[in-house]
Amino acid sequence: MRTFTGGISLSPPLKMLKEKLMIEQDEILTFSPTMVFIPLAQHIGAPVEPIVSVGDYVKQGQVIAESDAFVSAKIHASVSGKIVDMVDWPNQNNEEGKTIIIENDYAYQNDFLSAPFDWQSAANETILNKIRQGGVAGKGGATFPTHVKFSIDETKKIHTLILNGSECEPFLRSDAFLMQKEAQKIIHGAKIAQKLLDGPKIIIGIEDDKPRAISAMQAASAEDDTIEVVTVPTVYPTGGEKQLVELLTDQEVPLGGLTADIGIVLINVATSFAIGEAVCYDKPLIERYTTVTGDVQNPCIVKNPLGTLAGELIDFAGGFQGAPSKLILGGPMMGKSVKTLKVPVTKGSNGIVVFNEETDWLYAENPCIRCNKCVEACPMRLMPMEIDQFYRAGDYQKCEELLAEACINCGACTFVCPAKRSLAANITAAKGKVAQLQKEAKESA
Repeated sequence: MRTFTGGISLSPPLKMLKEKLMIEQDEILTFSPTMVFIPLAQHIGAPVEPIVSVGDYVKQGQVIAESDAFVSAKIHASVSGKIVDMVDWPNQNNEEGKTIIIENDYAYQNDFLSAPFDWQSAANETILNKIRQGGVAGKGGATFPTHVKFSIDETKKIHTLILNGSECEPFLRSDAFLMQKEAQKIIHGAKIAQKLLDGPKIIIGIEDDKPRAISAMQAASAEDDTIEVVTVPTVYPTGGEKQLVELLTDQEVPLGGLTADIGIVLINVATSFAIGEAVCYDKPLIERYTTVTGDVQNPCIVKNPLGTLAGELIDFAGGFQGAPSKLILGGPMMGKSVKTLKVPVTKGSNGIVVFNEETDWLYAENPCIRCNKCVEACPMRLMPMEIDQFYRAGDYQKCEELLAEACINCGACTFVCPAKRSLAANITAAKGKVAQLQKEAKESA
């Protein structure tokens, strides 16, 4: 089994906590709130604008906000009902953004197809338009509009399509559960993507701690010799784009380049599922399987409409266990700590993790002891402690020389740091400063 540079295995305390919180669920649990709060900022690219008004009745799946820009993703009503307000509402960046509030009538009126669309005989342009109309964006966290990802320069020959099913974030099991329950639809989405890319082979990478997901995907793809399910080691960040490509193909993505530059396209298994629903049934991206875990009474995976508030999902999981100290939207490594339970689930939300005062031992920062563990853990071969030091000193030129822009924001450096320095957060901020420097230099040239 191949490996990649750097990465981490869980420390004994966190490994014990992960095993304690391991969710082995058979039943699909669903929750639909009385109100959904749908942010307009849910993707990378051009912002969208509302095309509905307060008081309008909308069907489930109806477009409620869009942009004419190519690099953008439409926003849809996740339930049917009346639009009761448009307000600035808390988001995962601990800011406020324009949000459309819909009162759920629980009728779920929609225009989805009852019989699947014949995509095999359709033109690629038609398929791409269906993906665009469905507002599909990367569900692994990047939220890059999927129709753009498949609009590849004809000079680039794609030989491999990778489905990322590793889900390497500790505690999260949303993708694993999706593979257990919806393996066939994921494969349908992969075959649609394969058609768009002119027939590359398909490799599905799944971490070896997810045997039920592996079995389900193997069974769903058994009769297709263009698909291979590959087990990868449970080492963080196996699910990083560059790391998974290296593991599965023994190729490296060039610094500043794209996987397409070396003939590879990579999508998350949940994105593949969304492609299948959008193309086959005209069902846009309006719901997610969300892991609700950590210090809650009943950790579980919940199928819920986009716009469901984090606090309501925590209540659905039985409420807090102990005094809550930290709420993370996403996983503990790359997720974002939020200050309110009113933050809604969006296209990129795959989990909610709660730490109480007893288990929140990951975040108390102390002085650097120069142990070099962050360097050993960095999968991009960077010097996290040095970049952090120069960022704190305001020397962004030095941050650029140390290639801060190559950071993939995996959080491995912060995790292994015995002093619990805010390395990942500061390097992310350094990347922004470096990008600003480069932009200014380009404009003055």
